[in-house]
Amino acid sequence: MTDLRAPETAAPKDRLTEKQRREQVWEDWWTSDRLDAFGWAALFLWGALVLMAQLTSFKDDYDRWEGWGVFFVGAGVIVLVEAAVRLGIPKYRSKFGWTLFWGTAFLAIGLGELANPAWYALPLVAIAAVILKDALTRRE
Repeated sequence: MTDLRAPETAAPKDRLTEKQRREQVWEDWWTSDRLDAFGWAALFLWGALVLMAQLTSFKDDYDRWEGWGVFFVGAGVIVLVEAAVRLGIPKYRSKFGWTLFWGTAFLAIGLGELANPAWYALPLVAIAAVILKDALTRRE
């Protein structure tokens, strides 16, 4: 009887255990680039500043203070700055579209809370811009 199993091509030392594979996936996702790490740190710092302002009397000086609105506007600005940096540095361009999308989504949510609900249309404009950018820069 012939053996129909595939021959083993990799040496046992080259194989990763399940735990090592999970750690590698987590590491690739979480620390994909330094720009992501700086962005997350900036978002957490901004959130802490807004929370401190919300819990103190700082917010009493402003008529239209909405903690979540201020947080989302700041988060949108931080993520849009990250998108601008991604656009300027070719090494980081792979995540530009999603960064632009989330930045405008956060900004629209925050501005909708603080100003006018018409700002919710901003993510649609961002999605259209990303689609057009991909269509115009696609190499065939």
